[in-house]
Parts: sequence; C-alpha cells; structure tokens
Amino acid sequence: MQEKKVLAVIPARGGSKGIPGKNIKPFAGKPLIAHSIETALNCPLIDRTVVSTDDAPIAEVARAHGAEVIDRPGELASDAALVIDAIKHAILEVECDDQPVDIVMLLEPTSPFRRPEDLEECIQVLLDDRADSVATFTESHVSPNRLWRVSDGVVEPYIEGAVPWLPRQKQPVAHELTGQIYGISRKVLFEQPDSISLLLGRKYAVITPRETALDIDTEFDFVMAEKVMEHFQRNTHL
Repeated sequence: MQEKKVLAVIPARGGSKGIPGKNIKPFAGKPLIAHSIETALNCPLIDRTVVSTDDAPIAEVARAHGAEVIDRPGELASDAALVIDAIKHAILEVECDDQPVDIVMLLEPTSPFRRPEDLEECIQVLLDDRADSVATFTESHVSPNRLWRVSDGVVEPYIEGAVPWLPRQKQPVAHELTGQIYGISRKVLFEQPDSISLLLGRKYAVITPRETALDIDTEFDFVMAEKVMEHFQRNTHL
C-alpha cells in the first residue's frame, strides 16, 4: 500500500454559460461528468474521489456514479472564482474527516477522453517525488512562429523576427496545456497561497495525443466530441 494519499477533485459548478447544464448533459450514454468520475474511481493510485459543486442536480448525479460530494460555497462558484480556491477548499473539507491528503489531482469534467494510463503516469511522477506538480500537454498544431498580431488592421508576426513562411518541419515546436489532468503536492500548493497557478515548484509534463485532448466548452465542442467518441467506439468496439 502506498504511503502518500491521493485525492482526486472534480470541480463542477452550476450555471454554465456556454452549454446550460453542461456537466451533466448526456455524452456517449452517460452524464458528461460521469466519464471523469469513473476514470478516477477506476484508478488504483487514487484513494478518494470528490466532486466539488454548488449545484444540487450535479451533486445528485455525482453521488449516483460513486463520487463523494463537497458542497462548494457560492463565492467559490462565481464566474470570477478560481478553480485553485475550490481545490483548496475541497482538500480542507476532506481533512476535516481526519483523512490526510498528500497529493491532489484535478480532473476537469469537460475532458472525457483522458486516458487512464496518462492519469496513472501523472500520479506516479508525484508519488516518486520526481516533481512537485504535473500536467498533461499536447503538441500545438500551430508553431509559435506562425502566430500573428493584428491591431487595427495592421498585421505583424507575434514573435519579432519569426519567419512564418518556412516549411512546418523547420518551425519550432510548442506544446499547450490540455486541461485533462493536473496534479500537485498538497504541501507545495499551500506553501504559495497567493499563486493562481497549479504548476508550482518542480514541474513535469506528460505528453498526450491530440485526439484525446478535446475539451468541451461550447456547443460546437460538444458536437465535435460526440463525433470523435463515435469514431473511437466504432474502431475500438468499446
């Protein structure tokens, strides 16, 4: 049995503006949030899985799929609220039950394609003390040298001196956060109370395939994600 205790927090406030009821909207035969809950519950390295929410319907769905629920205060569920504050609140609530937390994993409910092996790798990095924080990244489909700054109709390379006309193979490669998985040491998280970042201290990146990095934020994202899921199910017979 591992000595360090791992908590998975799934933040899911009500009042989504892009897609009303997004977190519990049916996706591939189950509420969207259920995909993240099941991934966490099926991970042997996670000791406890909680959903932090201010919304009664979300709480009901979360409990029905096996997660514990942390009642999030309204001030931590506004449009201006930061997810890092909801995570800290969830940790402190869990610790009120005399349950220690050494590592906390953030799993956004809008990332239903995260792979179990990526989650386990992220956690193992922290268990092995190879880093203080970890997150999933994927290769950006646009090189930073091909980004442009447009102001009042005037166009110029975003990076001064960049040559966007070079072939793709000669352009620098960049990576972007996928939002699928974040993990951080509880100790390091609370050592920097003014930080709004979840990447603190010694940072580590787990690279995931672009096709698993879809994040659902808009109706268009939802439609695209459903098509991708249909493709995966046809080709993997899941």
